[in-house]
Amino acid sequence: MCYTIQLLCSLSLFFLTQANVHHHTACSTVGSLEGIIDSLSSTVEELTDLAKQRIAKLEGPICSEHDVFHFTTPISTNATQIKKRTSLPEDCTSIYQQVNQTNGIYKIWPHFLNHPISVYCDMETLGGGWTVIQRRGDFGNPVENFYQTWTAYKTGFGNLTREFWLGNDIIFALTNQNNMVLRIDLEDMEGDQRYAEYDEFLVQSEMELYKMSYKTYRGDAGDSLSTHNNMMFTTRDRDNDKWEQNCATTYKGGWWYNKCHHSNLNGLYLGGSHEESAVGINWYHWKGHKYSLKRSEMKIRPVGFV
Repeated sequence: MCYTIQLLCSLSLFFLTQANVHHHTACSTVGSLEGIIDSLSSTVEELTDLAKQRIAKLEGPICSEHDVFHFTTPISTNATQIKKRTSLPEDCTSIYQQVNQTNGIYKIWPHFLNHPISVYCDMETLGGGWTVIQRRGDFGNPVENFYQTWTAYKTGFGNLTREFWLGNDIIFALTNQNNMVLRIDLEDMEGDQRYAEYDEFLVQSEMELYKMSYKTYRGDAGDSLSTHNNMMFTTRDRDNDKWEQNCATTYKGGWWYNKCHHSNLNGLYLGGSHEESAVGINWYHWKGHKYSLKRSEMKIRPVGFV
């Protein structure tokens, strides 16, 4: 690597100078570099300490093999990016711990994203600190508002104060930086409420088709996510389910379909009982396949936060 060669060359020349050895062609080739390293075997421990100090101070860009001694050009854009990243929280739990405990929209910077994002934080439910990744409700949107493409689900869509999907890339970033619990809050048209929680909720990257997994369930809504555990994400234009047809086109959503679903929280907003089976915002183990819920909200926070 370029930095390694630079560092070894500079340190080698330092020790040779202290020994009054004048070797004007040091580091000119890999072979001569190896010879220098061999001759310095007795000073390995001291060399390592100095190397650590030098590495900590490196600010220069990656250079070419023809420019092995140039350390002087700083990467100001990278330093600025690092400074901004460290000044922003990584999720809503971090915001809560900074004594900002009011529901609302905040800016965060998850570890696996190269830019900050805005999210809605639930600071009230069971101690707060939840980053909301999905919300459905009666906001006057078209019933097919969540019948979207792969790209739309990848990047996210909607309004953070109303209905939205945060985005599969963001959900991947959030669930891979900490061990997360997923909480799903549900409400029917009569105002009855239920919940489901899933420990170690994880969504993989796009390369793995946003595969979803979790370990354990608890709640009073019934486990309608179990058939979707370890499934890939499917949309109307990207069929990754186990059915011979596309579950997303048949049941009008985007989800971790199997063959096909016991939950369909991104289905059509139909507001209660409906004739066509399994096309609504369904949670089978509570209301079956012919009842579309009034509200759903999916949110995550680190396991053991409270």
